[in-house]
Amino acid sequence: MQSFSSKARTALGNYGSIIDREARRSSQSKQNRTKESRLDHFLKFCESAFIGDPCMPSARHEARNYLLACYTVHLILGHTIKSIRIKHATLRKYINVVVKLHTDRDLPSPLSHVKDDLVTPLLNSVKSYEQQKNRKEMITDAMMSHMLRLGRLSSSTSLDAAILDWIILCRLLGARRSEWCQESQSIEMTEPTFAHPIPQPKAFTLEDFQFFDSSGQRIHTLMPSHSNTVDYVEIRWRFQKNKDNGQKIPYKRDYDRPDVCPVLSALCICLRAISLQVSPTSPLAVYASQSSTSSFRFITAAQVHRFLRLSAQAVFNLNPKDKSLASWTCHSLRVTAANLLHRAGMSDSYIQTRLRWKSNTFLMYLRNTFYSADQHTEALQLSNRNLPHIQTTDGLRYRPLEDHERFIAAQQSHAPAA
Repeated sequence: MQSFSSKARTALGNYGSIIDREARRSSQSKQNRTKESRLDHFLKFCESAFIGDPCMPSARHEARNYLLACYTVHLILGHTIKSIRIKHATLRKYINVVVKLHTDRDLPSPLSHVKDDLVTPLLNSVKSYEQQKNRKEMITDAMMSHMLRLGRLSSSTSLDAAILDWIILCRLLGARRSEWCQESQSIEMTEPTFAHPIPQPKAFTLEDFQFFDSSGQRIHTLMPSHSNTVDYVEIRWRFQKNKDNGQKIPYKRDYDRPDVCPVLSALCICLRAISLQVSPTSPLAVYASQSSTSSFRFITAAQVHRFLRLSAQAVFNLNPKDKSLASWTCHSLRVTAANLLHRAGMSDSYIQTRLRWKSNTFLMYLRNTFYSADQHTEALQLSNRNLPHIQTTDGLRYRPLEDHERFIAAQQSHAPAA
């Protein structure tokens, strides 16, 4: 405006404010601001990792690629500008900003000139994950921690406490919805067969749970004090989709992680049912009722869905109307069980046997470990006591590391030397 006289500047001033406002509103200007925000986000990440120069100009190509891979995982876990999880297309845009930062300084892209690119497998895994139809989300460690905090605020017979106990148990069992909860307050019964002519509840009953102490002696009359002596629970699967009905599987106590111990949760489940005077032959998944006609009500699938989705909404900063919330259902417990075994390094055949699959359909449930692994992982992983040696179809117990898992292992050790 210095080229104009004072009178001209006064006359044109009103137009200038409109021009400035519209320029700020332009899509190009908005895109530039978004890029600047993403660049600033990367710079802050580098600062938090004590990286002086984010381009590391004197470092080897592998070191720059490693740093970008760390940042990629950071983004995948939801640590974005708005603290929400993003899709593959947006993730690529974050990465492109970092690449441009390098090329603008005449440095090679951190995605090039490396023998083993650590970033691309991560991006490909995200893209592959998104392309799966009707996928169900697992319960991440962050969600589990959130639910545990809520559970501590609830009474022992409340709906929230009851659902939490079943989640802790089923994240090991991999139980199907019909094997533990109901669709409504009407009990789902089996169809009469030659082997079982009298209909029975499909879901677990008190008779399906037997508790033992460390010497192998059965605990017959359950009491709260048995939380000090119980060592394992043997659960009978009366009716299974794979037709292996009546199978009994023992599950061990986790002495290192009592908050997520499946045996202690199973004990709480049974003590709750006993205190609410539930029949030993009636479904076990119950909570206290305020009704004058019954002391308890059955946990329903809709209540479990609501509990999971409220946790996901809080953890991932999602809008209550976000369509992705529908991906958390009762089936998420089975998905979680498969993924926890996968994360523990167990082979596909081990997962198939341990979670009672007759086919390999469970493979569609496996998610990349970086979707669930975060700062809570160590406190929430499965106990080795619940990774018993079992006979598998191919004789394998452990699986080889995948590309992104090799990266995670490297991230948890020492970064490559500069």
